Amino acid sequence: MNLIGYLREKGIRHAFDTLVNYKLNDAIENVLLCFYKNKPLKDIIIIESHNDFDSNGGALYDYLISNEYNKKYRIIWFLRNKCPKDLPENVEGYEYTGLNLKRAKYHCTAKYIFSEHHVIPAVRDDQIAVFMRHGAGGLKNAANVMTLPHGFKYILGMSKSYAHIEKLERLFSDDDYKILYLGFPSHDSLFKNNSSELKKVTSQEFNKVLLWMPTFRKNVSGRNDSTLESPLGIPLINTMEEYEKLNLLLKDKNCLLVIKIHPMQDLECLKISDQSNIRVLTGPNVKELNVDNYRLMSCCDAMISDYSGAAYDFLQLDRPIAYVLSDMDQYKVGFVVDNIHELIAGKEIYSLTDFFDFINSVASNKDEFKEKREKIRDFIYNYHDGDNSSRLISYLGITKN
Repeated sequence: MNLIGYLREKGIRHAFDTLVNYKLNDAIENVLLCFYKNKPLKDIIIIESHNDFDSNGGALYDYLISNEYNKKYRIIWFLRNKCPKDLPENVEGYEYTGLNLKRAKYHCTAKYIFSEHHVIPAVRDDQIAVFMRHGAGGLKNAANVMTLPHGFKYILGMSKSYAHIEKLERLFSDDDYKILYLGFPSHDSLFKNNSSELKKVTSQEFNKVLLWMPTFRKNVSGRNDSTLESPLGIPLINTMEEYEKLNLLLKDKNCLLVIKIHPMQDLECLKISDQSNIRVLTGPNVKELNVDNYRLMSCCDAMISDYSGAAYDFLQLDRPIAYVLSDMDQYKVGFVVDNIHELIAGKEIYSLTDFFDFINSVASNKDEFKEKREKIRDFIYNYHDGDNSSRLISYLGITKN
């Protein structure tokens, strides 16, 4: 698209904001870097996460605060949204877009930088930048989605045995990096008591709670990853009659199904709503309720997913998992391996009957895939203990004294 076409589509204001937020900000950081590059680094830790204070960044931050690392280190959040009030001692937050000289100064003088979504590389050779990634690897092919810029020393991997599938080396623009198989900080949340998280979603009591986290098919920018239509905006269930039958089964079994819609899913396609035994979570109400994926997972007895990495996060809990594969042949993105069935750690769902069978098995405490699930879990992860943040901080030599 040429400049005129861009301005017509986006508008002059958008073009100006983009210039200010990125180009001018980069120029200011470069000027500051010339001033600070020979000055000693300071005890500063920068953190960025997928949606502020969540995922890997949020879990790492929780570990640092609970262990009082903020008494030695100034912890700086690079945020997508406005900074919340009443942050702990020695913690500050700045939106990562727009001009901000203080944020740029911190970027030039911080010893450690941890990011997972808005990629924040080191700007000096003596800084340590870690790319933590967002979520575990799923079945869908993510090749060529992004390339990391220069300035990263480490990236978090899943396990050495899984390395030939992840192929993390494709992310780097140079060879000066190391993959760390220490576990994802976000998984620490899975091993804590998070019973209050479910209360954000419902005040009722149920025999079993199942979490359904489908990956997006059609996203907000119009990209559609499946040629199979989803009339209700979710896979597999095509009519309101089927949706009501699902709710009746859940009601009969006294089970709750929480359907968490992918944040990139186009909500204009979504035609479902809460029922007596179904709660639908979308990006806006997740934010409103302050629901965390990992804390919510820890409250659930079973997971339903598909090609998403969510199933492989949940795998750490060693609880029943099912995979909706009803559009597998129509899924345009492709998969990380030729035979995805080798990496599926639970029931494969191709029909509504399969879906209902899985609900019945969970309600009856049946777990026929436990042996296979544990084998896959041990293949994908080195650790299942909730100490991933501690391992990462220790490996990097970050001390409180």
